[in-house]
Amino acid sequence: MPLAVARAMTALGANIARARLRRGLKQTDLAKKTGLALGTLKRIEAGSPTTAISAYFVVLWALGLEREFVNLASPDRDEEGKTLEAARQPKRATSSRNLDADF
Repeated sequence: MPLAVARAMTALGANIARARLRRGLKQTDLAKKTGLALGTLKRIEAGSPTTAISAYFVVLWALGLEREFVNLASPDRDEEGKTLEAARQPKRATSSRNLDADF
């Protein structure tokens, strides 16, 4: 696993743990609210890369952080992708020689 991915997973787990603590929830309370096993929640808070992404999303939803889902991998925020797409666009408009002028 690339180091950047491992660091991002660890940071996400730490963010989830902090959000839980800010809400005054125990791990057992959040596990019950989400329907996840306590061990799964502990792995999420540790940033485990082998825990299902759906479990991460359920926990974020239970913490009221689901609005963050919309921006995850959003095409509008993909600057590199937009640049590459723009580079593939034709430089000028081409005309079709088979246009019918009958209006």
